[in-house]
Amino acid sequence: MPIAFARLLVIPHLPDFYQAHPEVEIVLSSSDVRRDMLRDGLDCLLRVGDLEDGDYVARSLGEVALTTCASPGYLARYGAPATLEDLQSHLAVNWVNSSSRQIMPWRFQTPEGIRQIAIPGKLVLDNSEVFTAAGLAGLGMLQGMRFFLQPYIDSGQLVEVLPDFPAPRRPLSLLYPHRHLSHKVRVFADWLQGLVATLD
Repeated sequence: MPIAFARLLVIPHLPDFYQAHPEVEIVLSSSDVRRDMLRDGLDCLLRVGDLEDGDYVARSLGEVALTTCASPGYLARYGAPATLEDLQSHLAVNWVNSSSRQIMPWRFQTPEGIRQIAIPGKLVLDNSEVFTAAGLAGLGMLQGMRFFLQPYIDSGQLVEVLPDFPAPRRPLSLLYPHRHLSHKVRVFADWLQGLVATLD
């Protein structure tokens, strides 16, 4: 499970889950590095974004909203981009896919459709906590999941940019090694889907 999901969404609500399902024991592996379910002996995996795991059964849990933002210090130094073309004169804190090792392109909704842009940067990361810290330190702009960046926007530590060009939502899926689910995995999956619905 991605670190941000575990820390900000799942762990705070686990007491409610255990109250309803005291018989279920959870071993929660939290990492932003993609795991191999069969090799690592996992019952299920939470995956954000497009699926690359064709050998597994996928259950859609919904979608997560993204936001594009930067620290006030960064914006004071570089200015706020007004158009997508302006992004080429800015710096990004880029995210790398831990399995493919490819830098994730930034995506924006425009009247013509989804536009994908590679933004220059000096820092590439694969850990959500460090990713956020880099944005707060003014090392570049961020494009990431709204639910873990919103508290920093609300406090003024980050400022949303390019509101006319929102990032498209990303799918959120739970992957299983086979179609037959144990009771404990099924009740956890149902509970997790309900939690994801609260993000909007």
